[in-house]
Amino acid sequence: MVVGPASMILYTFLLLVDVTLTLQTTTIVVVVAVLLLITWIGYNLFTEPPPPVPNSPLKPEDLQPETIEPGIASGAPNIRSEFSVITECEVGEGTVLRDHLNLYKCRIGRNCKIESFVYIEEGVSIGDNCKVKPHTFIPSGVVIGNDVFIGPGVVFTNDKHPRAVGEWTMGRTVVEDGASIGAGAVILPGVTIGRNAVVGAGSVVTKDVPSGSVVYGNPSRAPRNS
Repeated sequence: MVVGPASMILYTFLLLVDVTLTLQTTTIVVVVAVLLLITWIGYNLFTEPPPPVPNSPLKPEDLQPETIEPGIASGAPNIRSEFSVITECEVGEGTVLRDHLNLYKCRIGRNCKIESFVYIEEGVSIGDNCKVKPHTFIPSGVVIGNDVFIGPGVVFTNDKHPRAVGEWTMGRTVVEDGASIGAGAVILPGVTIGRNAVVGAGSVVTKDVPSGSVVYGNPSRAPRNS
């Protein structure tokens, strides 16, 4: 009779101890988890970089376009960057060449700027102080003087009857000193763009442009009241 109550008392004591241990363990786990969460929040709060300021102005000096240093000498060594090919070109002192270029056996004078995505073929000559903007194509047979501006997307051509195969005759195109050619103009072969002339954007030049004149349109022509 005594064994039964004693066993019940012992069982009850062990059950209470077990419940207490479970509660203690659970409490410790919860406390540790909360402490880890607070630590993680605090770390991110104090180590996260500040958010960017919306509409912050971008200054020109913040832009750093890639340039190529081709060297200054006739028959300069071939250059092959990750995005450009420059082969046997003569490049004058002070000239800046942006990356993404294809230049082949051409001559470029001093203090020029040749922007990205320009393609210049063999035998082309460009004078001093010229600017050639992006996406311009200048094939063999083109001669460009000093102080010439060539806008983006200008296309020179050198064959009036182009074919994929067979014989062809290369036309010679001359752009004289001080001329400006607007964006997207197309220059047909065999023409001369005179000194200080201006060709309007999007024009198609099919014949000579007199010195000092302004032409535009397709085909390009001078304004009627000029």
